[in-house]
This record gives sequence, C-alpha cells and structure tokens, in this order.
Amino acid sequence: MGKNIANTTHTFFFCDGGSCQKAGSEKVVREARAYLRNNELWDTTHTIKTRCNGRCEDAPTCIVSPGEFWYKELTPEKITHIVKGHLNNECPIETELLYKKGWDKQVSNNERAPITPKPFELKNDTELGACFITKGFSSDQYLYPLFLYLKENPDGVTLTMTNQNSIEFNDIESLEYSKKHTLELFTKTTCIPLTIAAVPKDNKELQQAKISSTEYFYKKESQQVGIRFKNKFGEVLGKIAFDSIANKGWEYCRKIQLKNAILNLT
Repeated sequence: MGKNIANTTHTFFFCDGGSCQKAGSEKVVREARAYLRNNELWDTTHTIKTRCNGRCEDAPTCIVSPGEFWYKELTPEKITHIVKGHLNNECPIETELLYKKGWDKQVSNNERAPITPKPFELKNDTELGACFITKGFSSDQYLYPLFLYLKENPDGVTLTMTNQNSIEFNDIESLEYSKKHTLELFTKTTCIPLTIAAVPKDNKELQQAKISSTEYFYKKESQQVGIRFKNKFGEVLGKIAFDSIANKGWEYCRKIQLKNAILNLT
C-alpha cells in the first residue's frame, strides 16, 4: 500500500537529474530517508525524486514544501540539518538556501549566464548558398515543442527528411513522444521517426540518426526561410520549409525557439 499523503506535513523534492546524480544526490536522498525512518517521521513526510529542476550549477538541489524553499549544493550532512530545521522548528536553514519565496533574487555560488542563440550571420553555405543562418537548441525540450507547435499550426509548412518524400504538416494527423529516444509523426500512410533525445555515446546508429544541430536560415536571393537538421557528424538529416517569412510557424521559431535572435537583412 502506498503512503497516505493526507497524513504528511512536509514533502522534500530531490532533483535526480544527470548533474545532481554526478554531484552525489543519491547519497543525499539516502541520508534524508534514513533520518526520517529512524526518527519515526516516515509516515508524516514524503520524499520524491524528480527529473531535472533546472539548476544544474547548484547541484545537488532539493525543494521543500510547504513554502517554497530551494536548497543548493547539498551533502548528506547538510540535508540532515535541513530536515531537522523544517520538521522541528519550521525554520529553514538560510545559509544553505538558493531561494525562498519573498526573496527578490536567488543566491548561487555558481551562476551561469543564460545561453541564447547568436544573431543571424550572412554565410555562403555549400548547400543553401548565400543565406543568413543561426543555430538554435537541439535538445528534446526544444524539438518536441517545435514539432508540436507546427503540427497544431501546419499551414505553409513542409518537412523533407533525407532520402524521403516531402510531406506537408497539414498531412500529419498525430505525433507521439513515448519512446525513449524517438518522436514519431504519423500521416494516414506512414510514420516518420525522429531521434530527438539523448542517446548512448557508444551507439553509432542512434548517433547518426539523432538531431544534434538545428540551424535556422533565410536564403538571401529566394527569401526562403526554414530549418535544417544535422547529426553530430555534420550530415543533413532533413529540413523544414516555411512558405514565407510571415508564416506563423516561422514567427514562432524566431520568438520562442530563437528567443528573438536578430535577423538584420540590410
């Protein structure tokens, strides 16, 4: 039988993303759970492992509820002190906090500048010719939303994968991202698999199939706009074409995917 959540007073959300794992999050979780069980606090608290909390530079991290208390750079020794503070005194350990509700800024020892796409740059591309081009993001956290948006706003958008016939996004009836590495696009007659998630480094077949580079371009002479996908070896996997620079999908790419990257055509 699962835990009766109605009886819990505090919940500890431990990040279990890759960076936190490398920084020792499992030892932190084990120490917290051992303390709770040995002090008869197991039934009135809950510990949850989450996926990435988005603060890799402060790994390992934990969020405590009630309240909104974010803790950083945890160790087994620190987490016991933090758990005691919240359960015994309702008192956060402020010296270990990254952020709490009411603060106007977070306190990190390892703050990183946000990564943003560079402005479009005029290049003479061997395939595209003279064009303005910039790189976007290629993780599944960007690629899945991209394909989902274009499926929902398909007018004037065409997908062409290497060695396959072009398809209009209007012909895509559904998409599904339930497999470990692969997003699937379904038309009435076919399924187009796209490898968008992180894949094992020793699996060359998956490495060749994975979208590792996402380039947005504006062709100078034809004024065609689109996206080109490549793998880590520089091989072209496919392209998306928009019917005009005013296309709703292209405007979405500029605003959301590229965070308003500058395209200066003069």
